[in-house]
Amino acid sequence: MYTKETAPKADLRVKRTRKLLWESLMSLLESRPFDAITVNEICERAMVHRTTFYKHFEDKIHLMSHGLQEISLRYAEESYEDRIRRPIQMFQKLGHLKQFRSLLQAVNDNPALKDVMHRQGAELLKTDLLELQKEGRPFAVPIEVIAEFYTGAVAGLGSWWLLNDMPVSAEQMDEYLARLIHPEIFFPGQAADCRCEE
Repeated sequence: MYTKETAPKADLRVKRTRKLLWESLMSLLESRPFDAITVNEICERAMVHRTTFYKHFEDKIHLMSHGLQEISLRYAEESYEDRIRRPIQMFQKLGHLKQFRSLLQAVNDNPALKDVMHRQGAELLKTDLLELQKEGRPFAVPIEVIAEFYTGAVAGLGSWWLLNDMPVSAEQMDEYLARLIHPEIFFPGQAADCRCEE
């Protein structure tokens, strides 16, 4: 029987199962491309029955989309101003950069996953921009256009940074981004907080 007492336990079981499957996929991605990984392999490493997998996810792309959404939720816990001004540093703050590198490689190799990641990032940024708009900050360019452009720029720079073994610090990457994208887009009347070496 479903009760308030049993509901939290069931929810914890769901979270635990999904966490095991996600960690299994991340582990497999460290040595194999996403397209070569099977649901059976994910389940075997996670020690989860295949039938249980399909109770939670339609396929491995659905699992990956869920994992990306969880990352977005963690990222959204940071202040929206920090996410706009210092996206690479906020990304680094999440930790597990080795796993993120494998994840980004999988996303870059799969157009469907790349689209999922872009859409999630753009939606989060649109939410941030709407908050700024509520504070009375005007935008000369439509919010949807800004979100699409900035999400692509951050994703591209972040991928380059990780896939090239982080040749400079996250702070330096954010400073480069501030020079490439005029701060007036987000913060009218405010100068860029940029300390790049000349």
